[in-house]
Amino acid sequence: MTNNLKLFSKQNKIYPKRTWGKFRKIKWGVMVVTLTIYYLSPWIRWNRGPNAPDQAILIDMPNRRAYFFFIDIWPQEIYFLVGLLILAALSLFLFTSLFGRVWCGYACPQTVWTDLFVWVERIVQGDRNKRIKLDKYPYEINTLWRKGITHFIWIIIALLTGGAWVFYFNDAPTILENIINVDLPWRVSSWILALTFSTYLMAGFAREQVCTYMCPYARFQSAMFDKDSLIIKCDESRGEPRAKHKLGDSWDGKGHCIDCTACIQVCPIGIDIRNGLQMECIACGLCADECNRIMNKIGLPSGLIRYDTESRNLNPNLQFNFFRPRTVFYTLII
Repeated sequence: MTNNLKLFSKQNKIYPKRTWGKFRKIKWGVMVVTLTIYYLSPWIRWNRGPNAPDQAILIDMPNRRAYFFFIDIWPQEIYFLVGLLILAALSLFLFTSLFGRVWCGYACPQTVWTDLFVWVERIVQGDRNKRIKLDKYPYEINTLWRKGITHFIWIIIALLTGGAWVFYFNDAPTILENIINVDLPWRVSSWILALTFSTYLMAGFAREQVCTYMCPYARFQSAMFDKDSLIIKCDESRGEPRAKHKLGDSWDGKGHCIDCTACIQVCPIGIDIRNGLQMECIACGLCADECNRIMNKIGLPSGLIRYDTESRNLNPNLQFNFFRPRTVFYTLII
């Protein structure tokens, strides 16, 4: 007798639809700021006097020194860096207990570069329906040249990413001149190639799978949540029961959710937020933007999907509570 039990299913490709709203604007702003900092920081100069590097941010491995503007770090002072990393982790825990996974939704490098790659894909191949259609006919000329241009731009971005990283460990103008003259030592070019490949893979293909399966933060974040943590949620009392709606129809016996699935189509992870908080949710708020757009279109109040707390389900008049045992505990440790 054949056992047809399937333990694993094929990962379905996600085609996030374009949306626009308050949270999408914030994401664009954060992306521009973080990418600008990453790509331009190695070019900032800082005068340290004669016989000292003038690069503001530099990790000088051969001379066992690190520089951050006016700060010089020697090997025996590495505990400062360890302390800063511990403080950063604790601050992330505190921030998560207060505001949920907003780091994942807005500032995480995986999110930032994936947003950039999806934007390129959308510009070249079109929005969600057009990309789905292209993938149905993989060997047509239109599909091949659009995919080719997309991957070419992805590789350029990935190369710039890998190149910018090595600038932090070497004098940036010198390395740039070496790159132009194709005269790079293998220790530098190998890092550029490795980071180019990893950026191309993670932002171009792995995407939401990194957040769901590879990132440990997604797995233990729930330990930092409580009923007063700010999360993305759908107002079930207002939205249910779901039903299709035509303009002019009565709302009697129906919730405000018209089951249009627009919130699912814009989600970069591909989840249905109406099913409640899920491990995969990165709290980016795009579902709220799209739902608000739909509510405005059909003449209903916005906020069916919104940032809110579980405690407000029981008492909508409650205010957001900053001072709770876990937040006080994290603050005291910091």
